[in-house]
Amino acid sequence: MADFDDLYRELGRKMRQARERCGERLSQDSLAKRLGISRASIVNIEAGRQRAPLHLLWQIADLLGTDLTLLIPSREELLPPANQVRLDKEMIKQIEEAANGDPGAIKVLTGFVSKLKATIETPRTGRKPNEQRKPRN
Repeated sequence: MADFDDLYRELGRKMRQARERCGERLSQDSLAKRLGISRASIVNIEAGRQRAPLHLLWQIADLLGTDLTLLIPSREELLPPANQVRLDKEMIKQIEEAANGDPGAIKVLTGFVSKLKATIETPRTGRKPNEQRKPRN
């Protein structure tokens, strides 16, 4: 796996979900204070923009009351569905800008655009997208 961005985004998503299950008692700010790091670091780790070292992930899992292995995504979670189309970096950048960096919105928009692109690229009739239909006589 050459590109680990998906891995860290999914790890961040799982971390955020685990933190939110803890309720109001464990905000990003309180988690950061207990770890001795900045709130911005927590925000960035949860968004997948910052790659936390293993010892920090271990501490985070402990404070969230979960096992570290439950925060680490499996290979299956990272594989795109068979019919999903890979988006180029420019399209991903546009989606991230449209979502204002919100990981949930990014995931929804990425899925929507991927499905739309797959529909356009794989027409049901077996014809190429711009192929003209022959008139019936």
